[in-house]
Amino acid sequence: MKIIGQISEDEVISEFLMGEVNSSRFGKNIINNLKKDKKPKKIIIKPNLKNKKENLSRKKLLGKIRGFGKNKKIFENFPKEIIWNKAIFDKKELKKVRYIDYSYWNELSNKSRLPIEAAKKIGKGEKAYDVSNDGFFEILSVIKQKKKFPKMIFVAKNKKSRIVVLEGHARLTAYFLEPKFIPKKLKVIIGYSEKIINWSLY
Repeated sequence: MKIIGQISEDEVISEFLMGEVNSSRFGKNIINNLKKDKKPKKIIIKPNLKNKKENLSRKKLLGKIRGFGKNKKIFENFPKEIIWNKAIFDKKELKKVRYIDYSYWNELSNKSRLPIEAAKKIGKGEKAYDVSNDGFFEILSVIKQKKKFPKMIFVAKNKKSRIVVLEGHARLTAYFLEPKFIPKKLKVIIGYSEKIINWSLY
């Protein structure tokens, strides 16, 4: 792993929303909340990080849909202070990244929390909780077309501790369905905090 440089919380929030706005699970909720607040989709797909009002709108939106800054949902007990960085991962490093400690991902990965194990299960046609695996193959199709994705977001206690996905589970899984399509140098976001161990999903 190579750290490129530190980034702002605003940029992390922007990437998080960009990663979910086209999601079959979370996208509709994002769009509906944008409409309620009379905000254009443009603030998600073409963010202006220099615009303070936009940044605040995105932060409020992530709070509404995912509990960011409210100690709720996926962000329950998530540390308020975390150092965010852009980084580059290679295939070997990516293999060690774990899913969040959540029932669906635990089941899909045979309790290993490793995407490579989940990919093996998916490859055999096995499902977790009877949830369709079609979404993973749809993402894989886009990966093969070499289209650009928002950066996946990872977290860890420090540089020596385990790394867990915060946003990007489906993309990470899709990569391991056919690992030859994993870029040699994959740009991601990673956040470090000694308090991340208090996050129940870590």
